[in-house]
Amino acid sequence: MYHWSQSEERLNRYAGRLEGESLSFLVHYWGTVRHLTANSIHRHSFYEICYVDGGTGVYTDENQTYPLYEGVAFCTRPGRLHQIKDVHDLNLLFVAFEAIEKPSAPDVSVKYMEALDRCAVWTEHAGESPATQIWKSMLIRSESDDSLPASLLPKLAHVLLQSFPGLLGASGSFESAPLLSSALQLIQKAKLYIRDNLSGPVSLPEVAAYLNVSERQLSRLFAESIHESFTTMVRTERIRAAELLLQHTQDPIKVIAERTGFSSVHYFTRLFTKFKGIPPAAYRAKWALEADQQE
Repeated sequence: MYHWSQSEERLNRYAGRLEGESLSFLVHYWGTVRHLTANSIHRHSFYEICYVDGGTGVYTDENQTYPLYEGVAFCTRPGRLHQIKDVHDLNLLFVAFEAIEKPSAPDVSVKYMEALDRCAVWTEHAGESPATQIWKSMLIRSESDDSLPASLLPKLAHVLLQSFPGLLGASGSFESAPLLSSALQLIQKAKLYIRDNLSGPVSLPEVAAYLNVSERQLSRLFAESIHESFTTMVRTERIRAAELLLQHTQDPIKVIAERTGFSSVHYFTRLFTKFKGIPPAAYRAKWALEADQQE
């Protein structure tokens, strides 16, 4: 019914930064995957919302376990250890993103994230929800004449992400949610700064100065809020950015190492292999092969 790999490529190309009047989003990646394989236990520094379009599996969030089957939607929050396992023909739609603070409406993004944090981790019977119908409408159908034009994707994607609190059962509107603490707002700003400056040697003193806080305070905020050190956070972001570039560009490995702030190709290759279990070039080839097989 859908061209899965082509749908994923198109969404990642046209629906990355989603601008709204009072709320905008930065999408790190979209996924439309047939027969998803199990993954290892890991955590993100962003939100990821998933919808099961077929098959079965198990999702774990910290110490909780949730069954996966058609019609289930679930949410992974920042800093939570999670895993998808015991899969069988699992078809999954997913999107990883964060809300962006806008100077014209500085409180809306943190209220939105607070609404997501109040949501249920797992919900069933999501297949007929307006949010899921919008999501599926953005996919490329096997009958290409029935597919929506790419020019509509940014607006539809924005509506989709804005509707996630309702999809996952948040009571009321996110506009009325209480504000996040000033500490979590600082962490959010620090993350954005790190991601915008990965090509350089991002340091704790540099980010602390940007946020106008002490180095000690910033280090403590990272440890207490997302249970990671500043150094670990930067390293994770470099690996994440490199992974996306390997998936969606044909840039040489040396260029990717430079763009993501690694001091040398050798160091990049060694660190990427350590954390992903496969060298960068082999990862790119494996990802491309799996994408071709899913079409």
